[in-house]
Amino acid sequence: MPQNNPALPCATQQPVPRRLHASDAVVIIVIVLTAAALNLRGLPVTDVLQLLAGASLLSIVLVWLSTAAPVRALRLALRAAATGTTA
Repeated sequence: MPQNNPALPCATQQPVPRRLHASDAVVIIVIVLTAAALNLRGLPVTDVLQLLAGASLLSIVLVWLSTAAPVRALRLALRAAATGTTA
């Protein structure tokens, strides 16, 4: 009875790493340049990092809400507004 040999390691498909698209690279460059400009204008590094962290968290929440089911997102937004907290 023939045995089923597993596929050779060279024959298996390796996941292809995702490369940055031009729009992703532009967003990263703009963020870095904005942080550098704010720092050069005299804003302390801790304030720049807090600003970037707040903007990042806000964007994560907005993307999450836009990709969630509309009814669920609306329910969560109303609950957050009623309790005075963010989702």
